[in-house]
Order: sequence, then C-alpha cells, then structure tokens
Amino acid sequence: MKQVRAIIADDEQALRDHLKQKLSLAWPELAVTGEAQNGEEALALIRETGPDIAFLDIQMPGMTGIDVVRQAAGRCLFVFVTAYDTYAIEAFEQNAIDYLLKPVSDERLTKTVKRLKDRLADAVPAPDMMTAVLGCITEIWM
Repeated sequence: MKQVRAIIADDEQALRDHLKQKLSLAWPELAVTGEAQNGEEALALIRETGPDIAFLDIQMPGMTGIDVVRQAAGRCLFVFVTAYDTYAIEAFEQNAIDYLLKPVSDERLTKTVKRLKDRLADAVPAPDMMTAVLGCITEIWM
C-alpha cells in the first residue's frame, strides 16, 4: 500500500506544529508533506503535490478553509481543524471527513484517523476486484 500523504494549513505555526506532532503519534505512517499558512498556499499545495488528505483551519488570511475545499473539491479528503464550531454544517456540506475543534484531544484525533483510514481503504479497489475489471476490459478489446 502506498504511503498516505497529508498537508496541514493553519495561519499559526505553533498550531501546525502541534497538530503535526499529534498526528505523528496517532498515525506514525502518515507523511505530512507540506504546510501552508493561508488558504492560497493550501490550494497551491493541493494542486501541486496531490496529497491524500488536507487538514485545514477555517479562518485563514486570504481565503478560508471552506473556500479551499470549494476550489479543490475531489482532489483529496478534507478535515477541518478549527476553534470555531459555527462552520461545522457548512464544512460537512462540502463533504469534509471530519471537523475537529481546537485544542484537539488525542481521543478525538484517534477517531478521525480511523475515519480517514476507513475512507481511504474504501477508495482503493481490492486486488481481486482490479484483476476482474482488467480481465473484463481485456475481453472487450480482444
């Protein structure tokens, strides 16, 4: 299985560092491949590096985390990490996988990691299914 890659976007360096440290404990195999301090940087990272997951703050300079998701929909899974509970409905309307309130507890992050792993596992076809699909395609073209 390929390594799962994520980015973290938050306008506060200390909060990015804190989440990165918590993620390293909750999901040691996860590679945090980029960090952004605002929405524009987050969107550019998503477009340039194609992460599997983006952990986004909601209120950032320039464009919000919600704006990032609207522009990058379908490119990766999104988890909001924010101090504001007022955006939860809008976040889930944008198909967020989860919505974490700061400060993030270990227990809550563990649940989010499980949810992400489950979603990523569902997105990858099982090897037997892939073989069956390729077999059907081969039969059609031959």
